[in-house]
This record gives sequence, C-alpha cells and structure tokens, in this order.
Amino acid sequence: MLNILESQEASRILRRIIERIDGVLSRREELRDNMIRKSREVIRYSGWAINAVLRGRLDEAREHLKQLDEAFREFLHYAKQDERLFHSGLVDSTLAEYVEAKLLYSLVIEARLPTPEELGVPEIPYLQGLGDVIGELRRLALDRMRIDDTETAAKLLELMEALYNEMRSLEYPDALMPGVRHKVDVARRLIDDTKALLIEVKGRRTILRLLEKGIGGGDGGEKGSS
Repeated sequence: MLNILESQEASRILRRIIERIDGVLSRREELRDNMIRKSREVIRYSGWAINAVLRGRLDEAREHLKQLDEAFREFLHYAKQDERLFHSGLVDSTLAEYVEAKLLYSLVIEARLPTPEELGVPEIPYLQGLGDVIGELRRLALDRMRIDDTETAAKLLELMEALYNEMRSLEYPDALMPGVRHKVDVARRLIDDTKALLIEVKGRRTILRLLEKGIGGGDGGEKGSS
C-alpha cells in the first residue's frame, strides 16, 4: 500500500530546504563576485610585473609584484571560504597568472626557482604557470638576440629546455592536470623555434665577421701593393 507524503507537508519541508540552499547560493554568489573582481586585479598586476621585467624596469616590477601579492592574498581569502569555489577553474587560472609572474622574476632576477609551497599555490596552477613562463623566457631571449647578446639568449634557451624536460616527465591525463599537457606541447614548439632563430642569428654574425675581416684584409693588401 502506498504511503504518499501530503502535498502541504512536502511544500513545508521543501520550503525550509530551499531557503537553506538559497542562503548557501546567495553567499556563494557574493564570494564569486568578489573573486572575479580580485582575479582581474591579479591578472592585471601579473601582466604589469611581467612587462616590467621584460623591459628591465626592476623597481617597477617589484612594485607591481607587491600589488600582485596583496591581490593574491585577497583572492584566496574569498576562495577558501567555499570549497566548491576553491576547486573551480577560476581559481586555477588566476593562480597560474600569479605563478607566472612570480616565477619569471625569480628565475631571471634572483636566479632561483620557488616551490609551490613557497608561493602558496596547489600543484596544478603551479604547473600551468610554469608552462606559461617558458613563453616569457622566449620573449627575453628574442630581446637579447636583437641586441646581439647571443650568449644570454643561449642561456635563456637552456633554461627553457630544462623546465620543459622536467615538465614533460609528468605523463598524466588532462583530467588530472588540466591544460598542462597542452602547455608542454606549446613549450616544445617555442623551444624549437627559438633554437632555430638563435642558430640563424649566430650564423649571420659569423658571416658578418668573416666579411669584415675579408674587407679589412683586402684594404690592407691594396695599400701594401701601392
């Protein structure tokens, strides 16, 4: 025999449940709005810090990194209040931007590589940011090539390869480390392109030096025969 819940009783019970859920979702929406606002600040300060490093404006870079640290702390303050939000894609993408800026400065200014624990981030956004920083190292290498500083460009290329070689050893599906494998594949292409360009630049420089020697030798020979 069926024992069906009365509709009025169902409404009464469900009303309390819905009110509780509404409170949770309302709070979550408020937290998410604050997270989005702080995420934009993290992305903005990260970009400014990276550009300052690339241009050699270190005082400016340090100032932006201070602003980045503050925005990062405030972002995490909101994110950690809701477990569902903390494990969302918004957190990973925001923290990856933070990691990228912090790692770039540490790698090329302080000659060190901070750990995820030092930066206060989980493993996945750390790997995502590490993958992205390889692209920034390429930009630095290209800048050094433009001013004929192939020695520094080669050192940056070696660093790019070292980071790539360690990252590619992680052979896990995208479900476990979302976006990381793609960044590793992109890094491989960037390294190959940078290496080819560096070889070309070095080759041109060698040819120019040989030509200069030849021209100088030719002038000397003409003077000697006159």
